[in-house]
Amino acid sequence: MKKHFILLVCLLGMLNMAVVAEDGSAGTGVISGVITTSDGQPAVSVAVEVEGLRKNAISNDKGHFLIKNVPSGPRRVRISLLGYETVIREVTVEDGATATVNIQLEVSQTQLKEVIVLGQRNRIADKNSAYVARMDLENLENPQSYSVATKELLLEKNVQDYQTAVRSIPGIALSTESYQGIAEVTMRGFTSTPYIRNGIYFMNLISADPVNVERLEAVKGPAGTLYGSQGVSYGGLVNKVTKKPLKRHMGEVGLSIGSYAFSRLTADVNTPLNEDQSALLRVNAAASRQGSFQDAGFLRSFMLAPSLSYQANDRFEILLDVEVSSINRPALTSYPVYGASAMGYDRYDKIPLDYFKSYGTNRADYPPSITANVFGQLNYKLGKNWTLSTNIAYADFGFNSGTIGLAFAAPDTLVRDLYDFYWDYSSFEIQPNLTGEFHIGSVKNRVLAGLDYQNIKTVATGYYLGGVDKFNFTDSDPLFPVKTVRASQAYSDVYYEADFKQKAYAAYISDVISFTGRLNLLLSLRYDRYEDGGYQYRGAPAGPTGPSDGAFAPKLGVAYQVLKDKMTLFANYMQGIKYVAPDLMGNVFKPERASQLEGGVKIDLISGKLSSTISYYDIEVRDKVRPSPGNPNISVQDGTQESKGVDVDIIASPVAGLNIVAGYAYNDSKFKKDAAGKEGKRPYGTPLNSGNIWVSYTVQQSAVKGLGIGAGAVYSDEYFGTDDNDIVIPGFAVFNANLFYNLPKCRIALSMDNITDKRYWNIYGTPQMPRRLTGSVTFRF
Repeated sequence: MKKHFILLVCLLGMLNMAVVAEDGSAGTGVISGVITTSDGQPAVSVAVEVEGLRKNAISNDKGHFLIKNVPSGPRRVRISLLGYETVIREVTVEDGATATVNIQLEVSQTQLKEVIVLGQRNRIADKNSAYVARMDLENLENPQSYSVATKELLLEKNVQDYQTAVRSIPGIALSTESYQGIAEVTMRGFTSTPYIRNGIYFMNLISADPVNVERLEAVKGPAGTLYGSQGVSYGGLVNKVTKKPLKRHMGEVGLSIGSYAFSRLTADVNTPLNEDQSALLRVNAAASRQGSFQDAGFLRSFMLAPSLSYQANDRFEILLDVEVSSINRPALTSYPVYGASAMGYDRYDKIPLDYFKSYGTNRADYPPSITANVFGQLNYKLGKNWTLSTNIAYADFGFNSGTIGLAFAAPDTLVRDLYDFYWDYSSFEIQPNLTGEFHIGSVKNRVLAGLDYQNIKTVATGYYLGGVDKFNFTDSDPLFPVKTVRASQAYSDVYYEADFKQKAYAAYISDVISFTGRLNLLLSLRYDRYEDGGYQYRGAPAGPTGPSDGAFAPKLGVAYQVLKDKMTLFANYMQGIKYVAPDLMGNVFKPERASQLEGGVKIDLISGKLSSTISYYDIEVRDKVRPSPGNPNISVQDGTQESKGVDVDIIASPVAGLNIVAGYAYNDSKFKKDAAGKEGKRPYGTPLNSGNIWVSYTVQQSAVKGLGIGAGAVYSDEYFGTDDNDIVIPGFAVFNANLFYNLPKCRIALSMDNITDKRYWNIYGTPQMPRRLTGSVTFRF
C-alpha cells in the first residue's frame, strides 16, 4: 500500500501549494460587527466571510466578530448560520480604518423551528447526518429508520469505553466482545462488527477508545445499496463519525479513575494553523488502564487521533483524519456455552462456575494489537448545487489475540484448549461521490452517484492445541501452563500461516424525488462485484478460490409528511447481499440475499422538544448456505431465515434542562430452513424484548447552574446461548447513574454503573462487570 500513501502525500503537497492569490490592494483595514438573532440575543458561532478572499471569522459568545488585514476597497460580507437565510452586506474598507457591520438575523417560522430544534436537542440526539443517505436529507425526509448517540449524550453518561457508548444508542442493549476480543453489536436479530467509520469501510475488528467519537449512527436494516456487502450485517450497521477540526482555539484534558484499577487520561485540542483559518488542526488522544473484577485479566489501550482540514479556496477543501490505536490484553476465556446442555445444564446461571474466576491467566500475554486508520476526503464544488466528494480509506490492522477455551469433560470438570491468533489486515478503498440537485418543472431531484473500489489483504498465522489440561472446577483452578505449551514440539507442529485476498468493485445511484414539499420518493440501485482470491497456506498447495460474482441491490422508499415538518409516514424495501466462502470441498456459492420491508412513522413535535421513530420491519434472508444433511463437509444453498420486529426511539426535552432518550426493540427471529434440528428455532443472542433509557436534568439558573444528575437502564430478555436453543442465558436489567457539575472551565462527574450489582452474562456466556464507581474531572482552556 506504499504507493497509495505516496499518492496521498503528493496530493496533499500540491493542495498546500494551490493557494488562491488574494486581492492585490496596497492598504488593509478591519471589518468588525455584532450579530444578533431576531429576539435580540447574541448570535453565537456564526460564520462570517469576506467573499473572494480567504478571510473569515466566527462570532463569539457576545455575537461579536473581527476580521483583520482585509485589503481596502469595496467588499461583500457573507453571514451564515444554520437555520437562517444567508445574509450578504456590502461595505467599503479603508486603509487603516474599521468598517462596522451590525446584523440582526430574521427567520421565517420554518427556519425558526430548525434553530429551536438544534438549540435544544443537538446536545443529545441531533439526527442530521451526511452519512445515512450520503446526501443532504433530513430525518423526516428519509424513508429509513436510524438512531444516533451524540458525544453530548456520551458525556452526560460519563461513558469510558466503546461498548457502553454503543449501548447508548436508543434501542441497542447487546453490545459486547466475542471470546477473541472482537467487538459486536446485535441489531434486528443479527450481529454486526464496527467496520464503518465516516461512512466508509475500515478493516478493524476491535473497539477502540471513544475519545474520538462525534456521534454513533445505527443505520437499521440490510443497507447494501449505499454500503455494499463488506462490513454490513443483515440487521444494519453502526457508523462511527469522528471529531473534525473547528474554527476556534479550544482544548480540554480529562482524568478518570474508577473501580478495578481503572484509569483513563484524555485530551482534545483544536487550533487554526493560520490567520485566515483556512487550515485547521484537531488532536484527540486517550490512554487507559483497566484491571479485572476476576482473578486474571487486564486491558491497556492508547489512541492518538489527529485531524487536519484545509480550505484551498471557496470551492476546494481537503480533510485528513488519522486514528492510531494500541490494545494490549492477555488471552481471553471462551466460556463453555456449547456442550453445557450435554452435562445437564439448561440455564447458564445454573452452571456452578465461579463468577469471579477467569479460568485463564495473565501469563498468556500478547504483543499489542495496533490499528492505523487513515481517512481522506476531497470536496470540490462544481457549481451552486453540485459537489464531487472523494473518500479515501486505508487501514492496517495487526490483531494479536489468544483464547483459552473451556469445554466440559464432566458436569464438574473442564478441559482447557489454547488458540493463538496473529492476523495482519490491510485494506484500501476509494469512493468518489457526486451529489447535486436539479428540477424538472416543479419536481426537485436530489441525486447521488458513486463508485467504490476496495482491496483487502490478510496474513493469518496461529495455532490450536486441544486438551492442554483438565481439572475439577468446583474445588481447584490450576495455573494454566501456557509457557510450557508454547515450548512444546506440538506447538510448532500445528503452527500455520496463510494469505487471503479480496477485491470488490461497485457503482451506485440514488435519486430522491420531491413531488411536493411533503412527498419524497427514494430510488436507489447498487451493483457489487466481489472477487475472492482464496487462500494460500505457506508450504502447501493453494486452496480453492472463493466467489467471483456480482449482484444488484435495490432500494425503494417513500416518505410523506402528514403534518408538514412534524409527522412523516414512511416505508421502504431494501436488499443486502453477502458473499460466502467455499465449503471444504471447494464448492463456490452465489451471494446470500436479505430483503427488508419496513414501514413506520417519524414525528418531530413541540418545536423539536419531542422526536420519535416507530417502525415495523420484516427481514428475510434467502439462499443461506447450510450444512448438507448427508455430508457435513459439503454445504447446500437453500436455507432461509426470518426476522420480524418493532423498533422505537424517543428523544424528548419537555422543559429546559430535562433530556430523555429511550429505545425499545422487539424481535422475532427464527430459522425457517437450516441444518437438521435448527428449523423453527431462534438464532443465539437474540432476545425477544430489549431496550434502554436515559433521563437527565441540568440546573439552568441559580447559584448551582450546571449541576446535573442522570439515571438510566439497559434491559434485555433472556435469550439462547446456541442456535440449537439448548441453553438459556438469563436476561438482565442494569441500572446506571451519573452526578455531574458543568462549569465554564471544568466538568466534574461521578458515575456508578450496575448500581444493583447485577450478575449477568453476554451472548457468549462471559461474566460482565459488577458495580463500578468512576470519578472524572475535565479542565477546559
